[in-house]
Order: sequence, then C-alpha cells, then structure tokens
Amino acid sequence: MAVSNNNSEYVCTLSEDLVKQAEEELNEKPQWRSRDIQALRDMVNKRADLKIRTDDAFLLRFLRAKKFDYDRAFNLIVRHYEMKADERNKQLFTNLRPASVKHVLEAGVTGVLPHRDKLGRRVIMFRPGRWDPSKYPLDDIFKTNFLTLSKLVEEPEAQITGIVLVTDFKSFGWKHARRLKPLYAKRMIKILQDCFPMRFKGIHYLNEPAIFDYIFAIVRPFLKEKILSRVRFHGNKYEELLEFLEPEHLPSDYGGKAPPYTNEDWMKTLLESDAYFDSQEKFGLATAAGKPETSRKEDALDCLAGSYRKLDI
Repeated sequence: MAVSNNNSEYVCTLSEDLVKQAEEELNEKPQWRSRDIQALRDMVNKRADLKIRTDDAFLLRFLRAKKFDYDRAFNLIVRHYEMKADERNKQLFTNLRPASVKHVLEAGVTGVLPHRDKLGRRVIMFRPGRWDPSKYPLDDIFKTNFLTLSKLVEEPEAQITGIVLVTDFKSFGWKHARRLKPLYAKRMIKILQDCFPMRFKGIHYLNEPAIFDYIFAIVRPFLKEKILSRVRFHGNKYEELLEFLEPEHLPSDYGGKAPPYTNEDWMKTLLESDAYFDSQEKFGLATAAGKPETSRKEDALDCLAGSYRKLDI
C-alpha cells in the first residue's frame, strides 16, 4: 500500500565534491541511482502494510543511510515505521509538529548553527540545562530533537555528510538527571540510532556536570561502539571545538568569532514547517503492528535497564 508521489524523479543538485564523496563513502553511483531507488521502491511495494512515500527523494535518504544496501535500507524503513506504530511510543509521535514544542524552542534547548563545520556537516546545538522539568516533560525534548533531525534529513547534503551534535550541559543538574531513567534512555537512543536515516558523525560534550558520570553510565550501554568512538569530552575547553569548526562560524560565547549563539533562526525555520509535518501524519503502517518483536540482545538490555529502575537511579 505504498503511496506514490507525482513528479518524484530525483534531480541532483549536489556539488561535484559531494557527488564524489557520496560515491566513495556511500556507494552512490549517479549512473545507477535511479535503478537503485526503483529496487528499493519495489521492495516497499511488496509490503502491503506499508503506506509511505515512495518518491525518489524520500527513498534516497534511506539508501544513503545504509550505503546503498537495498536490504539494510528496506529494514531501516520498516524499523522506522514500526517504531512510530509501537504503542509504547504513542505519546512521542502524537501531534508531532513544531508548534507543539514551541516552548522548548523558545527556551533555547535545541538549535542548529547557521554554518556547517569544516567537513560540511550540520551542527546541532543541544542545551538540556535550559529545560525546566517542572513545566514540561522529557518527551517534549525528544520531540523537538526528532523534528530537528527530520527537518535536517531533507537536505541532500546532510544525508551525505551527516550531522554533529554539540551538547552543552551548563546549568544541568539533579532535577534534570532524575527524569532520565535507563528504560527511557534505551528507547530514545534506539529510535535515533537504529530507526532514523541519519549519519551521526560526532558527539561533543561541554561543561559536563559533577553528575555526568551517572548520566553517561545510563546512556553508554545502549550506544553502538561506532557511535562511542565518535564521542568527545571537552569540559570548558571551547578552543577544542575549533578542530572541526572555523573560528568565524563558532559563536563568541563558545570561543569563536561569530555572534553569540541563539537558536532564533532555527526556531523560525522549524515553526514554519507545521504544514509539512502535518502532511506526513497520513503515512505509516496501515494496520497496528502492536509491540515489535525484540531480539534477545534487546531483551537482555531491557532486563539490565529494569534492574537500574528497581534501584531508582
């Protein structure tokens, strides 16, 4: 029950350098691109319960995420929509539109730098210390970050170069950390790490608080080794960010020469996208999938997370 889109043929607008990068890193060959997209479309069309977009641009983001391996790209699509249909995630994907998380954006929790880094990657700025847990739940933070990633993944450049996450823990304390339970952390990480068509190329932590070891101990078991290898801890050594950001693109309050950081431009961009996100609501699994099957490894992680929960840490 795939949904086709008119005028869906992909028109490449990438620079020559990005075309070359996509071929070298993602196995994307321009002469075979249409054939590869059609092969994935054929796989989607055979799944009667999938009611999703099948235009070239949409399918291409999944192919790029899995280096043009048809089977892996198709499995990512299935996981993506099973994740959204999972009853346990219902509250995360209900009313998923920027207007519903305007308060999070206004608090400056999540934003995107206006300039890319030295490798052409988009840079997400995440400041969880600006979240007031007494006013809105952790779910709203997740929604804001998911919407941000969903907007960025529309960019062909981001699909190829990936994104970098800079997390500034300034003002983050126990009132925030106590809301992060292992079971919740596992679900959130699985959604972004295993079910989203984005290449996560770097995670940078700033101003790690005294309780950071506790926070990372919760998160670490659920991160893949590839992701862990891309994690960097900086404390207040902002100058280390200059290894991947030009001084002219790094905000002055983080040691650069650009104007002080604000997420106002990104907030405006995201809030103007309500109509687009509303239009995506009609896509998904045609029938309720129920709780997706989990692997033995996932069940073991559930047991581990459950043990932490019993300790109420």
